[in-house]
Amino acid sequence: LDYIASMGFNCIYLNPIFAAESYHRYDTLDYYQVDPHMGSKEDVRALVEKAHSLGIRVLLDGVFNHISSSHFLFQDVLRNGMESKYYSCFYQLPAKPKLPAPGELPEYTCFSYVASMPKTNTADPYLRQYFCDVGVYWIREFDIDGWRLDVANELDDGFLRAFRTAVKAAKPDAVIVGEVWENAAHYLNGDMMDSAMNYDFRRYCRRFFAEETVDAETFDTNVSTLLLRYRENALFAQLNLLDSHDVSRFLSLCGGGNASYRLAILFMMCFVGMPTIFYGDELGVQGMQEEEYRAPMPWKGGDLALLGFFRKAIAMRHTLSPLREGSFQMLSAEGGSRVIRFRRYTGTESVTVSINAGKADAAVSFPEEKLYWAEGFQNGVLSPGGFAVTFR
Repeated sequence: LDYIASMGFNCIYLNPIFAAESYHRYDTLDYYQVDPHMGSKEDVRALVEKAHSLGIRVLLDGVFNHISSSHFLFQDVLRNGMESKYYSCFYQLPAKPKLPAPGELPEYTCFSYVASMPKTNTADPYLRQYFCDVGVYWIREFDIDGWRLDVANELDDGFLRAFRTAVKAAKPDAVIVGEVWENAAHYLNGDMMDSAMNYDFRRYCRRFFAEETVDAETFDTNVSTLLLRYRENALFAQLNLLDSHDVSRFLSLCGGGNASYRLAILFMMCFVGMPTIFYGDELGVQGMQEEEYRAPMPWKGGDLALLGFFRKAIAMRHTLSPLREGSFQMLSAEGGSRVIRFRRYTGTESVTVSINAGKADAAVSFPEEKLYWAEGFQNGVLSPGGFAVTFR
């Protein structure tokens, strides 16, 4: 936590910590117990208290779209079939469901055809209350600061409204972030969720910075759709990300090259929304496949120069308030070019960011602004991979 605080982060989101069967813990056995591999409830309490003392908020991962087939709810259904009082807690069950033999597809609806993770019916009144009680319990007992909802777009709308009502009653400023891989406008009207994981942001950055398959004009068109998509309060709360536990590391998509990766990080730190860093990104962790990109945190070693870049970018966002609160305006993004210039501004202050993601030098000027930070910039020229941040 001291390391995280020293980086300038003010919130951490944990993948599931509850008792489960798999290493990833997305197949929950007990929502009221901490997985023994992770520690104890007292460890959670100590974690939250220490985090809060450092100005860091803590979000937990709520996996309510599916549970473990060994969870007591589904075990009761396996034993009693339609006679189970929990039968309606699941989707599309046969009269007497059973676990499939190895190699067979399950005869009931589950997450990604994984038989050990049957899909829940969050429209069921009992299950709705059960999960709402879980959401409130960890806030009241451990003072957590909100939830990230797994597979939020497959949860019942009525459940999302009930869950929000229950959570906000327990802690009015608790945040609810949903995992939605596409347009999340349906969920961000103030009655279901506060924010969504912005995977479209990652897609557009991948094409421009990593794959270099689109020009500045197309990139501008793409990110403009993100700015027009949501209401303003939801827009500033979007969880912008380049990496997560479900996708390849962005540095690997950049071919391991730091120049394009740094430009993508800089853009995320300067764009509208909440920038999010997956553990180890700041130390150069790479990986294309799951067993690679979920590698352990390199507490010793790593790319220390890249770490310094992250520290500086995060500190810049804390220092320059328009990067957190200001409106966005693209100043230059021409067809055929890979140079972008944009401005974040409030009523009294503005910050201009110039990025050269191309292969040739680019001339830029800002006579009325002061230089805050630049790399690859000299005598009014941005070299390939260079950037300049100015303010007034």
